Amino acid sequence: MNQHSPNSNSSSLQPLLKESTHRFLTEHQNGATDFSNFTSIFSRLLHSLPDPPLEIVWFYSALNFHSTKSTDTSRQVLPVKDLFQLLVSCSSSCNAVKKIAILAPVIHELFSEVSGKKDLREETESLIEGIICYVSINHANNFDEHEESGDLVSCYRELVRVWMVDKIGGDCKFGEDVRLFCPVVSDGVREGMVSEGFGVGYLAGVVTCEAFLLRLCLKFGCGVSRVELEKELLDCAVQMISAFRSYYFVDILLRMLLEPVLPVNAILVSVFTLAVVKHGHAVFTIFSCPMFGLW
Repeated sequence: MNQHSPNSNSSSLQPLLKESTHRFLTEHQNGATDFSNFTSIFSRLLHSLPDPPLEIVWFYSALNFHSTKSTDTSRQVLPVKDLFQLLVSCSSSCNAVKKIAILAPVIHELFSEVSGKKDLREETESLIEGIICYVSINHANNFDEHEESGDLVSCYRELVRVWMVDKIGGDCKFGEDVRLFCPVVSDGVREGMVSEGFGVGYLAGVVTCEAFLLRLCLKFGCGVSRVELEKELLDCAVQMISAFRSYYFVDILLRMLLEPVLPVNAILVSVFTLAVVKHGHAVFTIFSCPMFGLW
């Protein structure tokens, strides 16, 4: 996982990013709520970079998200939708791989904020459909997952702490950070990210896999028969896997299925089996009803 050189822009901006994340966490811990000084600096920085590093986009979007996040439970999907649109906008000049990897905070927030809330089902389904569509388009758009493979581990923990400062505070073990921030993939995948290192291409595979599993989960609880549900799951899975042209996605998904407990076990009713690759095409066959659903 850990190979190739980091993006030169990213390397030169590391001191600024490290100092800013440290100051943000310190000020937040001391009760500060106004981070407009950080926001203005990083907004100007983003507009000056033709290909902004993922780390800079994440820090800037985290500042915006924390500043605008609502406590109104009826509007929980809207901030996540706004976050999705912000990340898409900030990464418009980036390559396809980075555009997908940058969406990791959206998947995290969508899972943690709205899972289990039936009244938000329609909005959540609409958003995940939009995410799947966006990911699929980027997979078809000159997608080369080895193009962006610089090691992210050096800055990843600090950025995760910024994103989850309201949930975990300023102090948390690195492995726990990753578990909370990537809630859908397995412990084995997360442990590999921590111990071996990973790049933007691998993170794009993680995001794709999480979006894939969440989309399947949302098929449950619709009131259809088991036979209809299995057909819908099969059709949905085949459609997505045909669009996701990523070695990392397939590798992560298959390695997860080899583990004794799936990461979405809390939303699983029985284990599902996938038969992959037939006549050169990835074909998913679901033998048993796989998931509880988020609802």
